[in-house]
Amino acid sequence: MTAPTATIGYWRAIRRVHRLEYPFLIVYPCHGLWGAAYAVASARHLLDAPVLIAVLATMIPPISQNVLNAGQDIRSDSLNPGKSGIAVAARRIGVTALTWWCCVEMGVAVLLAGLVSMWVGRPLVVIAMAVAVVLHLAYNLEPVRLKRRGFFNPFYFMMTFGFLPCLTSYVAAAAGLPGSLWLLCLGFGLLMAGRTLWWAVPDRDADVATGATTPVVRLGASRAWLAACLLTATGIAVLGWGVWLRLGPFWALVVVAATGLFLVDKVRNLARVSDDRLPSERRMRTHSLTVVAVTDTLVWLVPLIASRL
Repeated sequence: MTAPTATIGYWRAIRRVHRLEYPFLIVYPCHGLWGAAYAVASARHLLDAPVLIAVLATMIPPISQNVLNAGQDIRSDSLNPGKSGIAVAARRIGVTALTWWCCVEMGVAVLLAGLVSMWVGRPLVVIAMAVAVVLHLAYNLEPVRLKRRGFFNPFYFMMTFGFLPCLTSYVAAAAGLPGSLWLLCLGFGLLMAGRTLWWAVPDRDADVATGATTPVVRLGASRAWLAACLLTATGIAVLGWGVWLRLGPFWALVVVAATGLFLVDKVRNLARVSDDRLPSERRMRTHSLTVVAVTDTLVWLVPLIASRL
């Protein structure tokens, strides 16, 4: 690993550990926009200063936790062909520097959320952000390290990549906590939990080698893939219910159909996945996550399109 570490540039390494690459550059904004888009009455209100700041703030922790995770997972990433480049980048920067990068970025996110809370007079904005940051740290750092604690792993992703970002940006954009909001947050959260299991399947061998008891290690690749399908299907149903209450049955069907594309792709590959035949991380990122990027974007565009009709 010495040669590649010496040749990678510092800022290229920074970009790599943040995962600022396709298709994540499209997916990250969606986490911040989901809640806000369903809260505003029209697209122009997304440009209101508190909403823009809240959307930006909710995007930061999911990105900065990648930095912390890269430093903590150097050994396992080195054993994973799809993530060895992240390990090289993490070594180039150093674990201590990666930890500082993450802490500063998450601190900025909390400060921005606090500013929005004071601006709109709703403390829940900064409370939800603070809970998300605590979970990000607990996921990556010992002695808690939720990543190694079985099914706390997908629960973490459900809360920090779906439920809490949706709640944060929604509350920044609108007062009140209607029933549809909780269904939307839970639906997005379950979608994230399903994707977590799916995305972790290629890591199985590296996790076994490092002694991590992730859900994929406990269940095996095939059953973990099936569990991801079931979680995703539940998330689609709950999300569709929330959109139905918010916008009506037609737009609920649009959202269910869009998010269902990802599920169809996973079900189609169910019989091909086993402990001896793990999927390619690179192909998943460039092919299946392209579907995710398109559908996630469509889901937050739906309420804005509906408001114009």
